[in-house]
Amino acid sequence: MLKKFRGVGSSLLLVVVTLLGVLAMERSTISAERIDFNYSLLGFELKVKDLATFAETGEVSDSLNYYFRYIPEKQSQQLRKFLQQSYDVDPVLVYRYAHTSAGIKMLQRIGEIIQLPGYINGFHGLRAALVQTAQSAEGINLVDFLQRFPTDIKLNLGELLQLVKQVDRAEEDTEEFIASLSPEVVQKNTRKNPNFRDLLQPGNYQGTKQTLNFYDRQRDRNLLTDLYLPQNKTNKIPIIVVSNGLGAKRDRFEELAHYLASHGFGVVIPEHPGSDRNRQKAFVQGLYRENFDATDFIDRPLDISYILDRLEQLNRDRFNHQLDLEQVGLFGYSIGGTTALSLAGAEFDFTQLEQDCAQPLNLLNISILYQCRALELPRAKRTLKDERIKAAYMFVPFGHSLFGEQSQDKIDIPIMFQVVDQDFLTSLLEEQVPLFNSLGKERYLVISEKLPHSNVTLSKEVQSAQAKAAQLAKTYQNLLSLVFFQSYVAEDPSYIPYLSTAYLQAIAQKPYNLHLLVNK
Repeated sequence: MLKKFRGVGSSLLLVVVTLLGVLAMERSTISAERIDFNYSLLGFELKVKDLATFAETGEVSDSLNYYFRYIPEKQSQQLRKFLQQSYDVDPVLVYRYAHTSAGIKMLQRIGEIIQLPGYINGFHGLRAALVQTAQSAEGINLVDFLQRFPTDIKLNLGELLQLVKQVDRAEEDTEEFIASLSPEVVQKNTRKNPNFRDLLQPGNYQGTKQTLNFYDRQRDRNLLTDLYLPQNKTNKIPIIVVSNGLGAKRDRFEELAHYLASHGFGVVIPEHPGSDRNRQKAFVQGLYRENFDATDFIDRPLDISYILDRLEQLNRDRFNHQLDLEQVGLFGYSIGGTTALSLAGAEFDFTQLEQDCAQPLNLLNISILYQCRALELPRAKRTLKDERIKAAYMFVPFGHSLFGEQSQDKIDIPIMFQVVDQDFLTSLLEEQVPLFNSLGKERYLVISEKLPHSNVTLSKEVQSAQAKAAQLAKTYQNLLSLVFFQSYVAEDPSYIPYLSTAYLQAIAQKPYNLHLLVNK
């Protein structure tokens, strides 16, 4: 049982620190002395100082030994290691994030588990402790957090056990789902490896980069856009548009852009004002309460359609009609995937969104907090579909509640999802798979094991290990997006065999395995 508590405690801390962090700058002069566990009529306590001593020296007090005698020595040492773990954070950044509507809802939900005496929601205690811990030179540490909590902690064990059950069930269901995607189950008739070409190397073209400055007067939006083109290509150039995630710079996918350009594609990467890196900086400086505007759910797709319109003009005047703007593919990352779904034809389903947002927050799918921001929009029916879009590739997108199942039935272009198996931001089984299942007929789901949602990590100990995973994630993205866009944007049938379990097995590196689900 303690092993499960350890894992849940880690997840909770990471969720709080990563997405919300600190909520206020006030300081506490009182600290927690004990943690009271309350479950039904039962109750027991742990002294914070005993946990602190155990973490620092390994000494086990009599009261702590009462519980440790029920667990193996290995697990107690794992607990000690976890108590010693620190996480790097920017106190200003997490302070600002925690003032967002999503941040407040998150801490309030966690406050139902970590309570104040009298069974009061622990929201205020959480923010007081987190701000002080975040300012530590050693980073955020669980023991330090407990010591800085302004009162004794009332841990609602009933709520925590429910969360433990959710986590366990999600892990088991995920393992079962991935097991069902074995080659024998998914592709019984898959041909043997058809001597796949080595696509890791760049293609035959040298990519060139230029920055264009578009201004949408109607919406008063300045749209800086990087354009990558294959040099010396004589025939038509199909276009791939990359829509970034929140707070990203345009060069976030520069490696992908050069790679696709080397294979004959033109790549367009716009900045989305209101959710780009500049907005993130302004948000941290306190100029905005939220890290993005709800109107970005509309403005982002309109940005891309406007840029395609302007490129059509430049195609006549500057590019000698070489850009094929009727054969456009989309690459969307995170909220950029949500943007891609709108352009592919998905429409907002406010009825479904209101229902889902009225439910208690699911800590296993944090993306719902961002989706619920769309409730700030007028309830007008709108279609953002762009007929020039012929295929969409999305890495860890979200939007199941935002779009609803009926709306997504309107998508009639090929879709590929690349998702990860352990992602509390966009849950595989509660967000990604339902979203995928509601799409059109020609769709591909690629699951990457053990890869991160992003290349950001808080843990000092795992940064070097995650660097390899982050680079491998880029490699997978490059290869998979290339074969997908070659198949459905460039319309080269020779790449269709690459959209198979056989190819995924050929490029996968253990333990970062790849699994494929195809629906046609």
